[in-house]
Amino acid sequence: MTQNYPRDRWIGIDETAFVPYKDWITHSGYLCGTNAASVLLAYYQDHLDSEIIPTTLRTKGSRNGGTLADFLRILIQPYELPTVAFQVAHGLSKFFTYFHLPYRARATMAGGWYRSVKRIQQGKPVILGLMKAKGSTYGNHWVTAYAFMETTDGKRYFKVHDNWGNYRKVIPAEWANGTVSLP
Repeated sequence: MTQNYPRDRWIGIDETAFVPYKDWITHSGYLCGTNAASVLLAYYQDHLDSEIIPTTLRTKGSRNGGTLADFLRILIQPYELPTVAFQVAHGLSKFFTYFHLPYRARATMAGGWYRSVKRIQQGKPVILGLMKAKGSTYGNHWVTAYAFMETTDGKRYFKVHDNWGNYRKVIPAEWANGTVSLP
């Protein structure tokens, strides 16, 4: 794939758009997939489609994501066990079906750079799976990516909401192993 973006600068969504979700944290268990999905949906509601989340679960602009996360947990992680990309995507698609919304989530099971760059260039965040075996200091984890950078020496990075309390964490792209995105 040919590079079609400038190098040595961040490309994507401004990190300030993720300030409202900075306190959306995975407090226990393996619910990072659910929490990353909550951040993704909240961003869509606040910036792309105000109808993507019913107001009974969250109102546009709200800094509270608890009700949304609780509902998504039932669909994505009912037993609070670790997940793979297809489980997170399938749970999101069940959410859309339940509320008769015109979306379906897409999953990739390996890599993440090209799918993420494509979506981020469209102004859409992406859920990234991080893998301990690829060097992730988070271990196996889900984050929401919203910006990327490739340096002139070929190093690649994402800026992410990590759902551990940092909404502007920079991570190496090589940690990514799987994506969940909306078309």
